[in-house]
Amino acid sequence: MRIPVSAILIALSILALEGCAGGMSKDECLYADWRAIGYEDGARGAPASAVSSHRQACAKKAGVTPDMTAYLMGRDEGLNQYCQASNAFSIGARGGRYYGVCTGPEEGAFVTAYQQGNQLFALQSDVAHAEHALAAADKRLQDINHQIDHAEATLISPATPHMERVDILADLKNLNEEKTRVKRSFGPLRADYELAQDELADYRAFLASNGPYPGAQGVTSASY
Repeated sequence: MRIPVSAILIALSILALEGCAGGMSKDECLYADWRAIGYEDGARGAPASAVSSHRQACAKKAGVTPDMTAYLMGRDEGLNQYCQASNAFSIGARGGRYYGVCTGPEEGAFVTAYQQGNQLFALQSDVAHAEHALAAADKRLQDINHQIDHAEATLISPATPHMERVDILADLKNLNEEKTRVKRSFGPLRADYELAQDELADYRAFLASNGPYPGAQGVTSASY
């Protein structure tokens, strides 16, 4: 079963957040500017649970606990920067994860912008996957042709024993059958690729006609 690209990116983003949170050294814990740390967490849209990782790391390494008043003040400031529609579109278009940290009247616009950016990312991923599938099929066809050429050369060689020729003939039969299957797959694979390209082009046209969010410039331009 193929794991969706979006699922992989979500898993990686979670690991990255946890790694940043749990990576504080003893000295960083002892001399931490908790307001600045809160601001950094807010500005990157880290979930509220990020402070738990800071707390665990610093309790273990330095026996200190975060200044929650300073941390939360900084986090609110960071969230004010993070929870902008232009930023939301860019996050979605990069395949980033939104942790539901934006609240209040700004949340609706943020989520809409994020979803539009994420749709662009998904369509770009579909094109990339279809392109990769075509390239993989082409490479496999080349490999099969090379194996067939080698097998045929060995088959007609006077130095090849009779019993080995029997095995080579069986291998050639299997290789030619696989070659036929691979060649037949090109039609559907090309159709998938062209459909993915068309859907991406249509969505880019939709974004252009509806005025993409500020910060979307460069992200909506064609790259396939």
